[in-house]
Amino acid sequence: MPLTSSDFFVLRTPLFPVAQYKDIFEKDPAQLIAGKPEFAYALYIGSRELVKELNRFIEQPGEFNEKKINKLKSSLYKYWVRACSRSTPYGVFAGCSLGTIGAETQLTINGPGEAIQQVRLDMDYYTKVCSYILKEVYIRKELRFYTNNSVYKIGDKFRYAEYTINNNRRKYLLSSITNSVFIEQIIEKAQAGLTIGEMVQLILAEDDSIAQEEAEGFVNELIDAQLLISEMEPKITGPGNLPLLIDRLESIADAKALRDQLLALSVLFSKQDYDQERLSEIHQQCETDFPIALPKDLLQIDLFKSTSHCTLSADMVNDITQKLSKLLAICNSYPQGNTELTNFGNKLNELYDGQEIPLNLALDAETGIGYGASIDNSFHTPFVEDIMAGGGSNGPSTINWTPLQQLSLDKYEQFIKDRLTTVHITDEDLKPFGKTDNLNFASSCFLFGSLHKAAPGAPEGQDYLFSMQSLGGPSAANLLGRFCSGDTEMTEKVKDLLREEEATDPDAIFAEVVHFPEARATNVLIRPILRPYEIPYVGVASVDAEHQLPLSDLMVSVQRGNIVLRSKKWNKRVIPRLSSAHNYGYNSLPAYKFLCDLQQQGVRSGFYWDWGVCSGKPYLPRVMYHNIIISRATWELKQKDVDTLTKDKNKIVENITRYREERNMPALVTIADADNELLIDCTQPESLEILFDFVKKRQSVKLREFLFGENESMVTDTDNRAYTNEVLIPLRYKPVTAEQKAAARFHDQEQMQSIPRNYTPGSEWLYVKIYCGYALTEELLSTYFAEKIPEWKEAGLAESFFFLRYADPNPHLRLRFLNSADRSKNEQLLTMIFDDLQPYIEAGQIKKIQTDTYTREIERYGASTMALSEQLFDADSHAVLGIVSMLEGPEGEEYRWKLAARGLDILLDDFGFNLEWKKNLLGNLQRGFVEEFGGAKLLNKQLNDKYRRFQKDIESFLNDEDDEQNDIADVIDIFRQRSARIRELAPEIVRLAAEESGNENQHWDLLSSYIHMFLNRLFVAKQRKHELLIYHFLEKYYTSKVAQAAKAVPVS
Repeated sequence: MPLTSSDFFVLRTPLFPVAQYKDIFEKDPAQLIAGKPEFAYALYIGSRELVKELNRFIEQPGEFNEKKINKLKSSLYKYWVRACSRSTPYGVFAGCSLGTIGAETQLTINGPGEAIQQVRLDMDYYTKVCSYILKEVYIRKELRFYTNNSVYKIGDKFRYAEYTINNNRRKYLLSSITNSVFIEQIIEKAQAGLTIGEMVQLILAEDDSIAQEEAEGFVNELIDAQLLISEMEPKITGPGNLPLLIDRLESIADAKALRDQLLALSVLFSKQDYDQERLSEIHQQCETDFPIALPKDLLQIDLFKSTSHCTLSADMVNDITQKLSKLLAICNSYPQGNTELTNFGNKLNELYDGQEIPLNLALDAETGIGYGASIDNSFHTPFVEDIMAGGGSNGPSTINWTPLQQLSLDKYEQFIKDRLTTVHITDEDLKPFGKTDNLNFASSCFLFGSLHKAAPGAPEGQDYLFSMQSLGGPSAANLLGRFCSGDTEMTEKVKDLLREEEATDPDAIFAEVVHFPEARATNVLIRPILRPYEIPYVGVASVDAEHQLPLSDLMVSVQRGNIVLRSKKWNKRVIPRLSSAHNYGYNSLPAYKFLCDLQQQGVRSGFYWDWGVCSGKPYLPRVMYHNIIISRATWELKQKDVDTLTKDKNKIVENITRYREERNMPALVTIADADNELLIDCTQPESLEILFDFVKKRQSVKLREFLFGENESMVTDTDNRAYTNEVLIPLRYKPVTAEQKAAARFHDQEQMQSIPRNYTPGSEWLYVKIYCGYALTEELLSTYFAEKIPEWKEAGLAESFFFLRYADPNPHLRLRFLNSADRSKNEQLLTMIFDDLQPYIEAGQIKKIQTDTYTREIERYGASTMALSEQLFDADSHAVLGIVSMLEGPEGEEYRWKLAARGLDILLDDFGFNLEWKKNLLGNLQRGFVEEFGGAKLLNKQLNDKYRRFQKDIESFLNDEDDEQNDIADVIDIFRQRSARIRELAPEIVRLAAEESGNENQHWDLLSSYIHMFLNRLFVAKQRKHELLIYHFLEKYYTSKVAQAAKAVPVS
């Protein structure tokens, strides 16, 4: 079974039993508040303004006209109904409880008086307090300041992220500052922290003509420009911020009064008996001590509810995971990959062809690639910052017809035809989706949904209903991190989960992304230190310096179609993780979004039901698989419907009842607004007014069935009153036939720096680029260079040579010649090339010929094997020149791909690969390219169909007994000449690669690159698509041959 559960779960429940929602219709506001002090307290936390208005209304009802009364009742309705029906934690309106997987299901929560509140200052307010304190000169001069960890150098400038405050919110932008000897020194030395005085002394030591006051002013300007960040900057991982601030101020003598104020505030937070009076004291203390306007939400409060019993039956959980393991087949139908991530990887590969570059450079929109919206947002344009303009295509949308599209359409037609209220997914329905044996799903994931008792008469073994809201990753900690700060036991459980997750890839570093976004959003990001490593980016890490991986430490490359990060410090692959439910995709800095997006690389984001082309239908039924609800019934209510229903004011309830009966709509539904839901009782006029008001504002709303009205909850309190619930169960995913993932390998950095990397024009390597079309490139290679290069080498004008075809984005031919003994020969070669190709330039066929710096791809080919690789390229380039000179017209193109397959197979033979190794290597290459091209099932079908069409050709061209019949004896002779040279090089390449990397199979990576370059040289255009086909064909061929060989082995 691919999915298995952990030994714990988290239960989330609202403040009151679900049945008490009706009190809003039966009691006036004064009775409601007086009878439920817990609600009055929750309301005080959620909306102090509403509490003030309610008190005014209770004391002076005559001052409120009908409009004000309706507005007040509407607000009160939303809060009260939330307190009875919505389990999502918010203040003390709902809370969470830690539970265990055990022998039986028992879910009994205790009264509100036994709950524990985790209270802290709202991060937006706390940040402003820190800014206020930092302005005090006597404090500022004592603090240490650190280099902004987003700083990187481009040319003569340092670039970094800073924020402005707009409409009381942080808005980040990328800024730059021109380098100087002072700035460079400060940036370098402040990595370890410097005081203002120490920075001033650095400046004066460099230039003693500068006045001290001037130097201090300069340093303060750097601080105000946020190039330097104070040690008081709030943290989002680790222990609470307020105690850290108090401890830091203790060593500053002049800060005693300020420290005493903060200590008094801390005392108010230290006791658990929170009530309105205590919170009011905190408000008053903040208002008195700090000249900062109090925000609407001064405090952030999380509620941890006590339970008498909190266990889920292991049998029930296993039953759920067993069924979901089968449902995961539907994931095979989902589109794969993140478009922005794919585009970034493709561009990185296109521009740098596997070379590893600094991540900061890659993410720079001006000098590198940029990420997401950064290309448009790299320049600050304040005049239009507040204009949220959306764009869209006017062209027709394209629907990728998948098995899920077909299934959803079939189920909708069945629903209409048979007048159903629920459609059921069967095991037969799942067959077209394929197997889940090897599904790329997150190894650590979570299941989120609600539990209900089954209706009477339910089938045996199905004594429960589970309504699934989500199933996904990339980590089980995504929805748990926020609540760990208030529960040490939960923290330890989550750490255990993360250690399990990290064990799935022991060669990599899993690092927590630490970023301080818009301040209020930081409330959901606060969490303990959950992992040993952190990636701080415009945020302060809580782990020690050795375990911090700033962006300046990270390198990026593309390996086997995957974007790979490497830590220079640790020389290991880095896998970013964000153990938070933060919506990082909204208005985020490119680097932060990139790191978070990278979490999803290579894995399915989660399971979901998609109605596809039927999504816009006004009524969609419930969807179930056995006793798992995978999609609740929904209805769309439009303004025109409301106009009809409310035409006769005296018959609104009667009209809505008839409307519901016609559409099988229950009396209890929720208004669905993204992930927010508001309970509506369609039998109550007051509730309907709320509904109609929503429709009026939006013209249309989506309604979902409210399951707790029909199916009794499995959660009760000690008085046996039922509560709505949400359960979050951490899961592990292990495919039945797990693929052996090839680990990213990195070379010894000292050794890499020991060999020359860059060869400028005039050095021993001549690098020539000839910009022309694909056809002319092929003509030049097959005629001019196929003839001239052997002549030049024989005449001693080139010791070594190799070429490749490229586009950046314009197509061109790249040629590299080595003359280490006599560099002047490069000048002779260049003159001959210019002279011989001049007619093409004059005819406009060649756009330009230019020389460039040859930068060796040492990260890709290794320091010890770089020169050997260049010798191999020489042998391969000569072979390809000989082959392309034989290929003519359409018949030549028919031969080209077949010779590519044969040449690749011979190259594998040269490195001593047996049939099993060939199958494994080509399988890795094929999967990487399928991912790059979208990974859709349709693509695999096309590839398989094409293979069947050409299977006999492949088998014939890979069989040396058919060489004469296929008329390729001359080509095979060229490959033999290449093999003679490569077989001399191969043993040394294998040995040195293993020594340098510590991996005896490192030559597999090198061979993958050699294969890629061979195919690049041989194919005229669309090389990567050709690679995909060749890899697929050979993987199928080798798999078949391995199976045949296994059958041929006699059974002893």
